[in-house]
Amino acid sequence: MENQNNQKNKVLVLISVVLFIVSVILGWKLYNTTSEKETIYVEKVKVETDFASVKSDFEEVKKAYDELNTDNKQLQSELDARKEELEDLGIQLEKYKNDAAMVKKLKKELDTIRALIKSYLHDIDSLQQANIGLQKENMQVKSDLKEEKGKTEQLTIEKSNLSQKIDLGSKLKAYQLFADALRVKGSDKESSTTKARRADRIRACFTLSENKIAKKENKTVYMKITAPRDEVLVTSTDDSNTFTGEGEKQFYSAKKDIYYEQEAKEMCLAFTKKSTADFKQGKYKVEIFIDGVNIGTTSFELK
Repeated sequence: MENQNNQKNKVLVLISVVLFIVSVILGWKLYNTTSEKETIYVEKVKVETDFASVKSDFEEVKKAYDELNTDNKQLQSELDARKEELEDLGIQLEKYKNDAAMVKKLKKELDTIRALIKSYLHDIDSLQQANIGLQKENMQVKSDLKEEKGKTEQLTIEKSNLSQKIDLGSKLKAYQLFADALRVKGSDKESSTTKARRADRIRACFTLSENKIAKKENKTVYMKITAPRDEVLVTSTDDSNTFTGEGEKQFYSAKKDIYYEQEAKEMCLAFTKKSTADFKQGKYKVEIFIDGVNIGTTSFELK
């Protein structure tokens, strides 16, 4: 009888030990699971907080860029390109809002774009001040010219008669010539782009020079765009799409008829791609011709 009680006591002790070990193991697993959940929760809260902060900064930067405006076409072209980069960053931010590493990377890119605002504000202010100075200078020049004109009227007439015998085309120039690619949104909204896949048309803008001795007459301005691999962009390849430039027959990409009145004239020409074709990546050369003479050349690159 006593032996039986001893065996029962041993069994109970063994069961108690097993239960204790099981309890310890379950407790340890429960502790680890709870710790992991807490860690995941803390990390999730941090990612959400970081995303909210970057999102707020993005909206602030986007608003600041939307408020930047300038009459300078070249600077406005740069602003449009930066706005396009900012739009892409916003898309990436929404796409990777739960990825801590990507949110951190996009924040650095956003900080870089934000830093450019100060530079653009300085450029815009400098251009405005320069424009005010040019206006004052122009008024003074006109006043001096009027006074001098009264003193030398007869001499001016004689010089004008002589100058009309010279090739007038060589006297005209294209100032502040620049060219870029445009992305067309909707029916009439355009924005500058540096990406070939997004470009819908190519434009060139410039100021046709003032020339008081040139004839007031109708003129045709031609734009020739040479794409990568020396391919001239044209709407057709027949003779109706050619002109004589620098003494030889050439294809043109776009043309515009104007009436030249001896005054400086701002103008733009554009070439729109066919709906089934895309612009190639690489360097584009843009030339402007009038009266058969090249009056300006520039270039840009599409990525």
